[in-house]
Amino acid sequence: MTPTQEQLLARIAPHEVAFWRTLGVEVVDAEEGMARLRIPARPELETRRPDTLHGGVLASLIDAAGSAALLTTRAEDDETWAGFASTDLNVSYLAAATSDVTAEARVLRGGRRVVYTTVEVTDAGGAVVAVGRVTYMIARRQQS
Repeated sequence: MTPTQEQLLARIAPHEVAFWRTLGVEVVDAEEGMARLRIPARPELETRRPDTLHGGVLASLIDAAGSAALLTTRAEDDETWAGFASTDLNVSYLAAATSDVTAEARVLRGGRRVVYTTVEVTDAGGAVVAVGRVTYMIARRQQS
């Protein structure tokens, strides 16, 4: 059964991640294996260069979007799921981000223990400002 948009957004649960709230992460869209997240630009997220988002904001958005895409693939009835952790994060910065940014993440390949995602970050004008890949390890409970 294909999950509804409401079910996918409930899986992502952005309100449960305090750091996402600090950054102002918003979930824009989600479907199975894909998530789109946004961070509005604001002075608190800038680097020393005025009107330019700090690279750490983009890296955090890439990780957040990748994890959101991963969460859209979790089966509702999977009782072995115990959480997940990023094990590898790669970011290539292509241009300065001087406006709101949106990340679209897709699951490249997912298994029971490891999930690979790819993420593209665009600015408000649609220009690609960064790309990334994130690998996640899924923790599983032992079944009796």
